[in-house]
Amino acid sequence: MGKGAGPKFYGDFKPVVGAWAEYQITEKGGQPAKMRIAVVGKEGNDHWYETVMETKGEGRIISKMLVSGSPDNTGNVKKMIFKNQNEPAMEMPVQMMQMSPTARKGETKGKFSDKGMESIKVPAGTFKARHLQYQDGPAAVDTWVQKDVAPYGMVKSVSKESEMVLVGYGTGAKTLITETPQKFEMPQMPQMPSKRK
Repeated sequence: MGKGAGPKFYGDFKPVVGAWAEYQITEKGGQPAKMRIAVVGKEGNDHWYETVMETKGEGRIISKMLVSGSPDNTGNVKKMIFKNQNEPAMEMPVQMMQMSPTARKGETKGKFSDKGMESIKVPAGTFKARHLQYQDGPAAVDTWVQKDVAPYGMVKSVSKESEMVLVGYGTGAKTLITETPQKFEMPQMPQMPSKRK
């Protein structure tokens, strides 16, 4: 799992301002983590989408993105703010994110199969959810979605490497980044002295 990127959601992003969902993530050989996703505001037709990752070793990392559509497609990201633990919040250049090796262009190769409706029990309760299986080469991801759980509808997701379960969801989410973020300055490359003939 990329730092701050969080796992991939197999579901449709339906932004509702104030909607939040919290997940417990267990990875093979990794520390259990908690992740909270929320839609914390709107500017024009774009939405502020905030992710909070908490792990024992790394503490709390918050990332907040202004998106015009699904956050899974880096092309939709207009602004990105990042806050690591108690450090000052930083506004990152969007180009940096789009260049990163973990940048997702939103296209999902592979295919979905609908396994029908199932009753599924997670820490947040028992849900009647649609079981979808996503096959991408040899890897399969099983995910259960329920439309009342905004913004992705995901109740549970299981792959060979990890499991994610819903521990709570609701409305009234507010941003956790209340300070004005500093602009991230790209380090300047030192100029090579030009050789004079």
